[in-house]
Amino acid sequence: MRNKSLDLLNPYIGKWKTEGLTMLGDIITGTDTYEWVDGGFFLKHQVDLMRGDKTIRSLEITHYDDMEEVFRSQSFDNEGCISISTLKIYDDIILIFADNERFKGNFKTNTIEGTWEQFDGKNWVQWMDIKLTRIYL
Repeated sequence: MRNKSLDLLNPYIGKWKTEGLTMLGDIITGTDTYEWVDGGFFLKHQVDLMRGDKTIRSLEITHYDDMEEVFRSQSFDNEGCISISTLKIYDDIILIFADNERFKGNFKTNTIEGTWEQFDGKNWVQWMDIKLTRIYL
């Protein structure tokens, strides 16, 4: 049976214009697209960005972990990297945790804004600020 917590992901559905800036000054532009896989148990997230002059493309699949009561994601990118993360949603707050990265953002009706940080071995360091604006559902 489908866990009703998956409905917390419904606001993400659609195509989003993505803009941002890394702390090194690289401009981020592109799109993020979220859609349900048939059945509504898994959320598919496709990323198509430029970070400076570098192309970033990835496919992420998110599901709900009933035992831990959190969302789990696995992402695969165009450089062969695999990332596993945990996602928590509290009202309009979005938290994402991975081994060496974390995100804290806020979801509004048609925007998501937040900051990514990376772990440098000793401290969490701000990596980039990002804003997604919904283009369409």
